[in-house]
Formats: sequence, structure tokens, C-alpha cells
Amino acid sequence: MRASRLATAALLLSSCGYVSFARRISDDELRLRSDVRAYYDEVARAFAVGNADALTLLFDAAMTKPMTREQVAAWGRDFFAKHGPASFKIDRMEYERLGHENAVVLLSYRVETKDGSGNFGGTERDSLSKRGRRWVVTSWEKIEAPGRK
Repeated sequence: MRASRLATAALLLSSCGYVSFARRISDDELRLRSDVRAYYDEVARAFAVGNADALTLLFDAAMTKPMTREQVAAWGRDFFAKHGPASFKIDRMEYERLGHENAVVLLSYRVETKDGSGNFGGTERDSLSKRGRRWVVTSWEKIEAPGRK
């Protein structure tokens, strides 16, 4: 009797499978996500080689919020002169809006320098636009972590 109950319980448990309630992602959306992710791969390469010019090219020439492209260039030259190459790592990436010409990405990241004194990171909302075949950031804003002020 007990063996029968165990066998029935095992059968019932084995028939329970994983059910996903997530929406289905189309092939087109997967391609767009891959294109935007490739933008952040370029950011990582620019940090890895310590190239301020390559980093600057990833920002829109008309950008004004929170910095101009020239200010980004000056920041990059100063950062790489002080700390050298660094690693850019994404901790979390969410797509708030995703289209063929524009995207809004919620990004948690960290930058780690070899000396450790230039390390920084955070969470920000990036607005990106496509210029020709390339994505560029048109603006970004820092997002406070929940529970921190």
C-alpha cells in the first residue's frame, strides 16, 4: 500500500514540468537585442584598450544630457591617463523600449581598473539611437539603487 502511494506520488511529480509565463520573443526582437548588446560590447572594448577616442565615438555628436560629447572625450582622456585600460562589465540589462531606430536600456554595470582606485559603477537609463548602422547613446541618467539615497 505504502509503495503504491509512493509510486503514485512519484508519477504525479514527474509529470509536472516547467511552465513559463514569459512572453515569446520574436526573431526580430532577438536581432535588435543582439545589435544593442553589440553596442555595449564596443564600450567594453574601448575600456579594455584604454581608447578615449573609440569611447567618444559611441556617443551622439548632438548629445547634451548629462554631458556633451566633448565632455565625454575629456573625461575619457583623463580617466585612461590616470588609470589605463579597464574592464567594463554588465551586471544587469533590461530593455525598457526597443525599436529599429531607438532603444531605452536600464543598465547596471561596473568598471574596474587595474589599480582599483578608478573603479566605479551604477545603474543608469541609457537612451540610444541608430545612426546609420551604429547605435550611439543620445543621453543617460543615473538611477538610484532602491533603498539608497
